[in-house]
Amino acid sequence: MTGKAKLLKAGEYYFSKNISPVAVLNKLYKNEVKLYKLVIPECYSNKQIFELIKKNLYFIGALMDYSEGSFFPSTYYFSKDTKANNLLNIMQKTAKVKFSKIYNDYKNNISDILDNNEVLILASIVEAEAKKKEDKSKIAAVFLNRLKRGMKLQSDPTVIYGINKTVYLDRAIKKSDLLIEHVWNTYKISGLPPTPICNVGIDSIYAVLNPEKSTNLYFVADGKGGHIFSETYVDHKKHIKNIYKK
Repeated sequence: MTGKAKLLKAGEYYFSKNISPVAVLNKLYKNEVKLYKLVIPECYSNKQIFELIKKNLYFIGALMDYSEGSFFPSTYYFSKDTKANNLLNIMQKTAKVKFSKIYNDYKNNISDILDNNEVLILASIVEAEAKKKEDKSKIAAVFLNRLKRGMKLQSDPTVIYGINKTVYLDRAIKKSDLLIEHVWNTYKISGLPPTPICNVGIDSIYAVLNPEKSTNLYFVADGKGGHIFSETYVDHKKHIKNIYKK
């Protein structure tokens, strides 16, 4: 009667009680399928994202391999029996579009220091280090100042990533961890690690492209979610001592 018999689309639909037959047909024609939500937090590594997907009963298909840090953290909606790789491809394309735009807008700020891939790598370290948005440009400045001077970055999250491919550890990091030889250990290697260590949001990328103008070379967590910054190692040690006194 409607002429849309061949246009109806298969899928999982939600129908309210007492819905009319015409409304049912319209849903099937417009493909208004039931959608599920997947939240990808900032700072999650690929390993953690894959674990989220594997636990979700509504995805199908085996997972392909993707380069670390190539997804955009956000909230995504999908229908039942969506191929996991199809959603991952969307997440990857979203990241490329958003990163390319902000990089092209601000690349001249640090093009003499980092290329586009290096910006993403450093942004992932900033993402892992900073708990507060206002600290990100300050932390980015510290790492950029260290790179300019040829100093090692000495970032704990890079060490943790080399241990378990995430930036989270279910225990306090030990001195012995800092001695482990792997390509992400910035206590051992010079410069940046070969890949990002997590997937980053816009704020961290912006911070790297627009670092605070400072000569700080050190920072330490203040125990309240923020950081205390120093220009000299002497001051840095004083801050550490004061924090542990508390």
